[in-house]
Amino acid sequence: MTFGAVRAQERAAKVLSGMLETGRIPAAMIFYGLEGTGKTLLAIEFAKVLFCQKRGQGPACGRCHDCQAADKRIHPDLALVNAQYQALLREEEPAKQKTLRVDTVRHLRRDMEMHSLTGGWKAAVVEDAHTLEPESANALLKIIEEPNPQTLWILATSQRERLPRTVLSRCFSVSCAPLPAVVVAAILEERGVEPRRAAAAAELCEGSAGRALELAAGDYPESLMEGPLAPFEAADGLPREAYLARAEVEAALFALSQDIRLNHLRGARTFAQVERPLRELLRLRQALRCNADPKVVLTLAGLAAEQAAANS
Repeated sequence: MTFGAVRAQERAAKVLSGMLETGRIPAAMIFYGLEGTGKTLLAIEFAKVLFCQKRGQGPACGRCHDCQAADKRIHPDLALVNAQYQALLREEEPAKQKTLRVDTVRHLRRDMEMHSLTGGWKAAVVEDAHTLEPESANALLKIIEEPNPQTLWILATSQRERLPRTVLSRCFSVSCAPLPAVVVAAILEERGVEPRRAAAAAELCEGSAGRALELAAGDYPESLMEGPLAPFEAADGLPREAYLARAEVEAALFALSQDIRLNHLRGARTFAQVERPLRELLRLRQALRCNADPKVVLTLAGLAAEQAAANS
């Protein structure tokens, strides 16, 4: 069975199709894998099959009112829990939602405990479930231990190991594989990215379409290696907002590290030539996560990339 626009997740699709064919659908599941591999989309597509008015043992029809409402994320029995969801509840900015709070989970529990508005299934898809605070995870545990009939909980995460064991033990886990570079490149081209740039980003992204989109939106690592002043000019061009600057520098560090690794794997650089720059980029990534100045981090990263290029 295929699941809508989900790509290159044949193994996960086979597992989910088996559940639908037998009717044995766990009340709680974890979809895990790299960021940008389609975990949330797969979760919504799976829930859509349960909502579909023409549901059989095959995929959702995609044409009925319930399917279209799920596609638009406005289905009354589907809750997509993420930073935007919590920001609306707390009347705050989405960028400030670093963790999922217990009040958010309690609100969600009350919603999921109500009867379905369409007389069928209810589903909650929790994005970045590893950001659940301990108290939030405990609140969630109470309902997945004794769920209401025809309710589905799907936790999507790129860091499964951060979830409490008590939650992990009560959920059926579904692995989402990294995407092939050709699939990532096609996704980027469909979103208007120029083919050459799409191919370059797909090669660097380690199978994550989300990362590839970030890389394609910037001009790293090239812009950091266009001359001795390039790292300083790139740092001066960072956004003024700290959270945006940090996100951009994080993407730049990843792009630089991947570029150096790929050159080593292709035989263009020896391990001795890339070891020190890679260690420096790792140190800078850790410093960035400890609130180091993004401009300083990006400047030093550019100098480390220059060193790697000079050694080749």
